Amino acid sequence: MERQREKPKEVPKEVKEKIDGELEELRKELTRLKELKKIQELQHIQAEDISTEEDLSEPTNEDIEIRLNKIEDFLTSNLGKVDDKAYTKNAKEIEKELQLLETEIIGEKAVVAKEVSTYELLLNDYPWLEETRYIFMYSIPNKKTNTKDYESWKNEWQKVLFDYARYAILHIMYLRKMHTVQPFAKFEDRNRALREIAEALVEKKEAEWLSKSKEKLRIYWKSLDNWAEDIYDWAMEISPLEPILIFEIRESNQEFSNLPREDILKIFKMLENDRKGKMIELEDGQISFKIEVE
Repeated sequence: MERQREKPKEVPKEVKEKIDGELEELRKELTRLKELKKIQELQHIQAEDISTEEDLSEPTNEDIEIRLNKIEDFLTSNLGKVDDKAYTKNAKEIEKELQLLETEIIGEKAVVAKEVSTYELLLNDYPWLEETRYIFMYSIPNKKTNTKDYESWKNEWQKVLFDYARYAILHIMYLRKMHTVQPFAKFEDRNRALREIAEALVEKKEAEWLSKSKEKLRIYWKSLDNWAEDIYDWAMEISPLEPILIFEIRESNQEFSNLPREDILKIFKMLENDRKGKMIELEDGQISFKIEVE
C-alpha cells in the first residue's frame, strides 16, 4: 500500500495565542504610529526643536507603516494556515523585524516628542485649551473693568504654564521662545500675556526672574529639597563610594540632569548640612560631592 502522507503538525493552541498577542501588539503599535502622524500634521513644530539629524537617511513614517502593514498582512493571512514548522521558521524573522521597527518608531517619536507629549499632557488636564467656546481665554481681560475675570484668567493660565514646565522638564524658561509654543502661541498679545502669567508664578514663589529684562524665568515645579533627595538616592545607587561630579549628573538622563549649576551646588550644600556627605573641590577646580557611607 502506498504510504499516506503525514499531515502537517498543527500549531499548538498556546503558540497561536502567542501569535494573536503579537499581532494585537503590532496593531496597537501601528495605531500609535498613525496617531503620531496625525499629530505631526496638526502641530506646528519649531525648526529649532527638531533634531538636526533629520537630513540623514532615516526611515520615514510612511516606510515604517508599509513594513508594519506587510507583517500584519502576513500574520493575518497565515494565522489559521501555518503549521508549527512554518511558524518556527518565520517567528524569529518577524520578531527581529518588530524589534527593529519599534526602535525606528521610538526614533520618529523623538523628533516631536517634547512638544507633542507636553501639549498632549496639558490637554488631558486642560481640555478647554482646544475648545471653541473657550477661545476668549486667549485674550487678556481688562484688569480694571473686569477684575474678577482677569484674576480667574491669570489663575488658570499660571497653572497651565507651571504644568507645561513640569511636563517638559523645564527648569529655566525663556519667555520669548514660548511665543511659538502651543498653547501660548494662540495669545493675542503673547508678550504681555506670558509676562503677566509669569509674574503670577513669581508672586506665589513658584518661580523667580533670573534676568532684569524679565525674559529668563526659573520655575520651581519641584523643590530643591525634593531634588536633593532624588540626587542622593541616585548617587547611592550608582556610586556610593566615589565622588559625584556635576557632569555625571548632566549625563544621568534623569529629571535633574539639566538643573542649573547653581542649584546643583545648593543641593550639594544642603546634603552636606544634612550630614549626608561632603563637597569636595578637585585639583582641576571641579566641585564634587562625596557621600558619607555609614
